[in-house]
Amino acid sequence: MVRVASTSNVRNPKRYGYDCRLDNIYLRTAVAPGRELSIASSDVQAGQNINVKQNPEDFTSNLGRIYSRNNFSSGQGLDTAHRADGSEDDVNRFWDSKGIDVFHGDDETSYNIHLLYTTADKNVRGASTTFTASNNYLAQTTNGHLWVTDGTALYKSTNNGETWAAETTGATHNFTGIAAVGNRIFATTANGTSASQLLEWDGSAWAARTTAQTSASGLTGIWFAKGMLIISADDGELERVWAITPFGQTWAAGDIANADALFSFESTHHVSQVVDAGAVILIASTNGDIYSVKDQAGTFLLKGQTNIPFEEVHSIAATEGIVFFGTKEKSRDVGRFYTAELVVADDLYVLANRQLVKEWVITGQDTTPHFMFTSRDSVYCGIKESGTETNLWRYYLPTGGIARDLKMTGAGFVTGITNVSGKFLTVVSGVDVFKETSTYESTGYLILSAADFYTAESKQFVGAELSTVVLPDATNVSLQYSTKFEDLDNPDAATYTVAINQLGGIGDEEKQIAEVSRYIVGKVVLNSTDGVSTPKVKSVQFRALARPELVVAQIPINISDRVERPGRKPLKVKGLGDALYNSLRAKEGDSVTLELFQPEETIRGVVEQISYPIQTNEAVGSDTMYAIITVRGTRQGTIEEVTSIHTTGIASWGIMRFGA
Repeated sequence: MVRVASTSNVRNPKRYGYDCRLDNIYLRTAVAPGRELSIASSDVQAGQNINVKQNPEDFTSNLGRIYSRNNFSSGQGLDTAHRADGSEDDVNRFWDSKGIDVFHGDDETSYNIHLLYTTADKNVRGASTTFTASNNYLAQTTNGHLWVTDGTALYKSTNNGETWAAETTGATHNFTGIAAVGNRIFATTANGTSASQLLEWDGSAWAARTTAQTSASGLTGIWFAKGMLIISADDGELERVWAITPFGQTWAAGDIANADALFSFESTHHVSQVVDAGAVILIASTNGDIYSVKDQAGTFLLKGQTNIPFEEVHSIAATEGIVFFGTKEKSRDVGRFYTAELVVADDLYVLANRQLVKEWVITGQDTTPHFMFTSRDSVYCGIKESGTETNLWRYYLPTGGIARDLKMTGAGFVTGITNVSGKFLTVVSGVDVFKETSTYESTGYLILSAADFYTAESKQFVGAELSTVVLPDATNVSLQYSTKFEDLDNPDAATYTVAINQLGGIGDEEKQIAEVSRYIVGKVVLNSTDGVSTPKVKSVQFRALARPELVVAQIPINISDRVERPGRKPLKVKGLGDALYNSLRAKEGDSVTLELFQPEETIRGVVEQISYPIQTNEAVGSDTMYAIITVRGTRQGTIEEVTSIHTTGIASWGIMRFGA
């Protein structure tokens, strides 16, 4: 029976004239003019039918593939641009931004991203001062007047928050809440759990209203929804909640009595915010429950209760049929932003289909959203992000995206947000009132999602391009990039490289870059040196060429019965060619290791094809039967043989070889 040479029966293949090894089989090549051995890089475009074109900028006559973005209105939080389980909105998402308006919701021009406005400290208590306490609550009456509390003091602004003056209210305890009813103001105060005040501004004077809670417990908050005042109080044992009309009310000692409470819960938690959700009033509590109160033939009743497990609910809002609420994890200072739907089940109104939109985990900071505000197209909340900075975050209703918005200096919870004459006014507890200005931020950045074109192989990134509206004076735009995926989390990383620094014009010219990596992380930086104008960016793109990681080896293999050995006469082994060919055919489609002895190459891959036997008709010399094998795979590093045994353990492990 014919034996095929293999690693089990041949110890020194080169001595016997073998030129390569395919797994365990030794083979002789049939290299000659016209049938050369070739090793070539694989065609990187062949077989890659994934369509990564998502924007007009992606369609180009240039070589390679384009990663571009021209809309960011679906919000932040997407780390990888090319993912198998992606959604349609991925093309309009990014990773992070700061100081940039990505939603473009209030601008009637064509879409672009631009710098946000700054905010100014309004110094409610006077120049270079801050609030004396952290019980800072905000109310806005129908006539546009603004009211903010601080300790036992109350301040009023009649000019859209530009200047403030102290009010004489008669408050003897710290304020715990404030609510506007038309042009009237109601406020609550408390001295622990034993005494409280309900104060009313009737449009001309302040008065303390007598209630059953005046000397029985501490009023902990007041809100106005569906024509009713929602009032909460704590007597040291229970937190109670009432609904009472402010219209035609004479306020007597029998009002808001314990027996009239809508519901109660244990007093270590409190009501945090109240919102009119259409069908019901939703009352959020730090005990993790959201209570539904409904008007039943003129009487307000508790008509449902939703628990958010392991969370404290600190803020709530509702608009367009969607409920939004902000929480704090009970065991950590981690803030979260949720959406949910209000549904009816057995005549009870509860929240369903809860979705987590954003989680803020910042070491050393309590990132709880303590107040929510809704505009015609957005929901806002405030997040304390460092010891010196607090930011508004904006949830954009048309796209369901969220991103960082206006910045305030100073660290504190945002306890009030409103809009006056088209400008946002924000209360940062323990700090001050801040108002949006008409001056642009000096700088802002947007970090794009990391792009890898659905493959883990390294790419050759060759070009970057930026498209802008004509840049105004004193503005510029920088397009930077990094090849480190972890730089998504570090906008100030030194590994960001400047690809384009545009000082004028509209861009639209590709600049050459030269980076080899799996990922590219883009970063757009907008700058304004005078704050008068802002650059406006329309699109950004990067171009990459695939790198040939694979090689294709095509080798003519001698499968004749004639065996030629160095220094010896040729001999003929009947049936050897058939045995060799059958052994090769058995490898077709298998994962193999191909080792060439000269030149020294090792390729690990797959036997892609084995040709039918080919008979040569030589004019001079003997005819040869051969077959061409094709192996597609990757080159492997070569390992030098040990040439000395004067190394610890080499001889003892049997590395020395004896004989042939």
